[in-house]
Amino acid sequence: MKIAPTPRVIYGKNPLAEVVCQIRYKRLEISSSALETLQQRYGEIGYSNRNDEASFNVVLDTLEHGVAPAPRVSAGDTIHHFAKTDGTSKVSVAPEFIAYTSTSYRSWDEYLPGLLSAVVALNQELGALGITRIGIRYKDVIERSVLGLEGTPWHELIKPFLLGPLAFDALSEEGQFDEDAVDSQVSQSLIRLDECKLLLQSSLLTSMADASKAFLIDADFFHELDGAEECGNIAESSVELEALLETLHSNAGALFRRAITEKLHDALSPE
Repeated sequence: MKIAPTPRVIYGKNPLAEVVCQIRYKRLEISSSALETLQQRYGEIGYSNRNDEASFNVVLDTLEHGVAPAPRVSAGDTIHHFAKTDGTSKVSVAPEFIAYTSTSYRSWDEYLPGLLSAVVALNQELGALGITRIGIRYKDVIERSVLGLEGTPWHELIKPFLLGPLAFDALSEEGQFDEDAVDSQVSQSLIRLDECKLLLQSSLLTSMADASKAFLIDADFFHELDGAEECGNIAESSVELEALLETLHSNAGALFRRAITEKLHDALSPE
């Protein structure tokens, strides 16, 4: 399956709340000396604020005499976050992945160099990485009040394949549907595309402050590498890495344009 391509667009009212690229690799150990060097490297390129996060795993033990024991929590890996002082982006490093997060995404040409510099710094410090998965996740949040679209029904902004019961005439006759009667809506699809896979999720969000609604389009494009495809030293194979990233990114732009209507497209102020 292939998503029909569309021209790339930069929106003046960008709905992207977060973009995360995660690269998973075979487990490695990060020594305290390597961590200190990484902190110095990332500090030199602007990620000077370090924060260490302890993760936890929920463990389900096997049945004993036909009775399932209660789940237990065990300590997981420590995730090391290196963030810019303005909080707009960060690099997260753990024994099994590196992630690059931006909360101020504007264009791929701005995002990609930061991502590559973060990955190369890790590779240069820790050596060859056995990459097993590369994914880019885009979270778009559509807030009608921000766009001057208060009172506009969701079916005039979002395409039906994401809306479920909010789609036009899905449950009621024309003019009889009460959008406020839908307290929540969640959809999830796993799609095999020609060059990658897509985990596509959508949901209706409710503000805790004023109960206003927003719509989330959450698209995770990923490529899983088998043994024959594994990237070795990604600092030496940046062409291959960039090609994989470009494939994921090109699908993302095409998906968003097909997920929204012309009315929403215009309201986002395309440049």
